[in-house]
Amino acid sequence: MDQGLDPGMLLAELKKQDEWAKAIIFDEDLNVITHKNCAATKEELTPYLKAYDVRDNTIGAGFVLLGEHYEVHRWHPPLVYGRRGDADVGEGISLARGICKKLNGKRVYLLITYELPIVSARAVPQQINFYNQFIGELEKFDIKQQ
Repeated sequence: MDQGLDPGMLLAELKKQDEWAKAIIFDEDLNVITHKNCAATKEELTPYLKAYDVRDNTIGAGFVLLGEHYEVHRWHPPLVYGRRGDADVGEGISLARGICKKLNGKRVYLLITYELPIVSARAVPQQINFYNQFIGELEKFDIKQQ
């Protein structure tokens, strides 16, 4: 019987994602399951729980991770993503949210960053595949309600 997510296995799989600079997996109660180069605090992760509530608020505020501010320019639940920097030097960020049956249906978040030359068109599909393979199922949203 499943006893939840295996942090050691998830970390090993995160380390295989060599195009991601940072990654963190946490649940709706702000319990960090594991991370790669991303020791964010509960206080820093708290705003991510509201990222899906109101599009304009999320895009307006952007994301902050490890003291760095990222502009959010895409709000397509269950994915919200953006970047910081310019055309020469930059880092993208993407947040995915889904349901984990191994954690009794809790919402689980996967937040990743990726540095140029990696762009969202490459990293976001990797993130989707990772989530669905190792964490659970990405959440379904009716964006008409947003």
